[in-house]
Amino acid sequence: MNVEYRRTASPAPENKLAELDTQLPGVLPEDYRAYLLQQDGGRLTSNNEAVREIFGVGDVPDYASIWAKIETYEGRVPAWLLPVAGDAFGNLFCLSLRDTDHGSVWFWDHEGEPEDDDDAPTEDNLTFKAKTWQEFLDSLRPFQLED
Repeated sequence: MNVEYRRTASPAPENKLAELDTQLPGVLPEDYRAYLLQQDGGRLTSNNEAVREIFGVGDVPDYASIWAKIETYEGRVPAWLLPVAGDAFGNLFCLSLRDTDHGSVWFWDHEGEPEDDDDAPTEDNLTFKAKTWQEFLDSLRPFQLED
């Protein structure tokens, strides 16, 4: 990854990853699991995708907790997506858990979600970002203003 962390976290506890596995509609992608076992999320410096926080599964603040994000965005984000990171504007970066594109990374724009709380989430506000979690991390670059 080409971007530095402002705040790092210890490796994710195995029991928390096992707990997450039981709550998902699909299998956790291996490269994301490996990432969490090395570092349980963290806050990034300014970057080209505006990723602010990568969510963790262990003992992290609520704003950085994948558990809090799953609860907050249930029924708002398509069920096949797992929120794994966020920006400062309320948008999410999510991993696909469906078979057709398992492990791919998608940007979820909160501005495009249905106005009516009773409406099911759509895919109209999604943008494909990368085929894998590692490819997404490798694509991050420090943010620089144009001259």
